[in-house]
Amino acid sequence: MSADPRFLTDEQSRLATAVLDVIIPPEGDRPGAGESGGAQRLDAVLADTPDLRRTILEALQAIDIAAGSCGFLAVEPQARPEILRAVEAAEPDAFTALVKQTFNVYYTSPEVRRAVGFTPENPQPDGFTKARPFDPDLLDGVRQRNRTWRRI
Repeated sequence: MSADPRFLTDEQSRLATAVLDVIIPPEGDRPGAGESGGAQRLDAVLADTPDLRRTILEALQAIDIAAGSCGFLAVEPQARPEILRAVEAAEPDAFTALVKQTFNVYYTSPEVRRAVGFTPENPQPDGFTKARPFDPDLLDGVRQRNRTWRRI
């Protein structure tokens, strides 16, 4: 994926970066969603998924408008969550779509996946070489339950 915006304007990309960092802020050694390059990945998603464009752009525009004449980027960081809550209440569908895409672009980032302890490399062709043999005793709880199905 290219680091250059493919769909969002520079201003929309800066706005998206700020908004994504409010939705998923930095915590400890983990970057925020915007800080981790989420706006560029969101831009690529929008370039490849025309059906999402209008909804996401409406959410970003509603956020910028809710911030007042100065715009969201000029608002103090501690005041930004309240603006997002207001937009969530006023535009729940668009805001939900934006949050969903924020989580998608954040948790598909290799940097973030490593930070949360997920190794993004494929297990194959090396396979799971240290897999334990199956332990049938793991099914004891299921065996002790009453039957939840009926014979037909």
